[in-house]
Amino acid sequence: GVVLVLSGFQNPLRSQLRAAAVGLGASYRPDWTPDSTHLICAFPRTPKAARARALGGLLVGPAWIWDCQRLQRRLPCGPYLLDGSASSGSEGEGPDEAPPPPSP
Repeated sequence: GVVLVLSGFQNPLRSQLRAAAVGLGASYRPDWTPDSTHLICAFPRTPKAARARALGGLLVGPAWIWDCQRLQRRLPCGPYLLDGSASSGSEGEGPDEAPPPPSP
């Protein structure tokens, strides 16, 4: 099953995310543990995110939780991944930075 950790969220959003995930059957941990599977994070470039990534965790945005809740089922993580493992070219870019368009 899903064992998640939250990073970068303040209450009340933090508790809303936790309640939504637990309501869907996930387990919650306050910090990364050996059985953790997902880090739901606001920012992918934090020490907590780096640790989760190094230990094989999946880094996903909060939209994953909201969409799973809306559809009442577990959705694939791919479209929600934040660490660049499922998309190309996102390593090294900040969350709000995009590469400049190519010049002609």
